Amino acid sequence: MIPIYRPDNPVDLALAESLLTAEDIPYFVHNKHLGGLFPGVQIELLNARTVMVPETEASRAREVLADLMTVEQEPPPTSPRPRLSLGQIFRMLFEVVVFGWFFPAKRRRKDNDDTNLPPDAP
Repeated sequence: MIPIYRPDNPVDLALAESLLTAEDIPYFVHNKHLGGLFPGVQIELLNARTVMVPETEASRAREVLADLMTVEQEPPPTSPRPRLSLGQIFRMLFEVVVFGWFFPAKRRRKDNDDTNLPPDAP
């Protein structure tokens, strides 16, 4: 399977899935469910959703999704990957450092409440 479309939001993803289903084109959405759990910095293998189709159906799928794909958004590159600019790297680092919600904090257990329970209590 090859990547053909990377939607910007869940609405575009739903439209793409509907169009491909209507045309009986088999597809797979990489990071479909996990991608919605981690908003923020878009890391390709962590939370960026990508619509993939078999190589034999790629041209037909691109025709079906042509209205969703704009000039700015072309199919994701297969190889080689484009290099990130210095500004993009600083932006990602800034988001990771400033937004502490990106990495969940460790929670400490309160063992004080468990000390008053009898030994056979769960």
